[in-house]
Amino acid sequence: MRRVLHVGPCNTLGGMAKVIEILSQNPPHGWNTDILDSHSKGNILTKLLAWRKAQKYLKIHAGEFDIIHIHSAAGWSYKRKLGLARIAIKQKTQVIFHIHSGQFDQFAKQRNNIKNELQSTNIVVLSNYWQEKLQPIIGDCTIINNPIDPNITNDDSISRKPKQLLLLGRPDPVKGHSFAFDIARRLQKEGWELVATGTEHSEAGIKGLGWVSEQEKLRLLQESTAMLIPSKFEGQPLVMLEALAAGCPVIASDKIPELPPCVTSATHEDLDEWVKAINSVMQTDYLEYINAHQIGHINQKWSQIYADIIDN
Repeated sequence: MRRVLHVGPCNTLGGMAKVIEILSQNPPHGWNTDILDSHSKGNILTKLLAWRKAQKYLKIHAGEFDIIHIHSAAGWSYKRKLGLARIAIKQKTQVIFHIHSGQFDQFAKQRNNIKNELQSTNIVVLSNYWQEKLQPIIGDCTIINNPIDPNITNDDSISRKPKQLLLLGRPDPVKGHSFAFDIARRLQKEGWELVATGTEHSEAGIKGLGWVSEQEKLRLLQESTAMLIPSKFEGQPLVMLEALAAGCPVIASDKIPELPPCVTSATHEDLDEWVKAINSVMQTDYLEYINAHQIGHINQKWSQIYADIIDN
């Protein structure tokens, strides 16, 4: 059996960690997977220690794997992952550099030598949009979409609550939590309630649940009227895929690239437009889009790129 090592934020919260979990637990046929955590959710010191631990592991074990599959965002995430990629390349192991960030193009333009930095890696991006944006800056890119967790399904036996909005994710300013709260305050008098994870904030019309289990997240996806994604930027939001897989309509910011036709787009931070979209939300046909992101379909692409890399 061939071996691939996924390197990135493992066993933590967030979309990138979830993608690593899905890919590592559902490898392509003929491949075994391992994971290497390069991240800590603690302070700067613990993050540095996690990075050094990952460096040490790769210096000893990189040659035991056919492919080192590195998952990266922009900023310091990229700088740390670039160092890990160089260690693997020095051990003569093939490297995939898998870019997840929704602002990597802006970051890449600030690094004059980034094309040379990545030239010995196999770059993967999330969509046609990101290929068009990044390829002139960082070199040839292969497109492979994010996969949907096979455990996320629609359950017709669960009745959707008529006026429950859902917001998933960390309360980072770019995710738009404060704007979602403004929406909830506007709609509260009409009987709407916003259920938000990743935050403890609660008031009339807003229920903050903090971080929830995967089982609780699935229940929320299956019972909510609609999912809100008011982000300033995203790579390819996993929560959108999860909501659609659970049959939950999605209303998303027009700042997010390549929104599918089955998602309602609303102008970023235009409160009136978002309220109108919520009041007219309805079920649409998600099946074609969801099928393209099922793990079986995504694994066909990973299997091909893995084979191409090994053959070369």
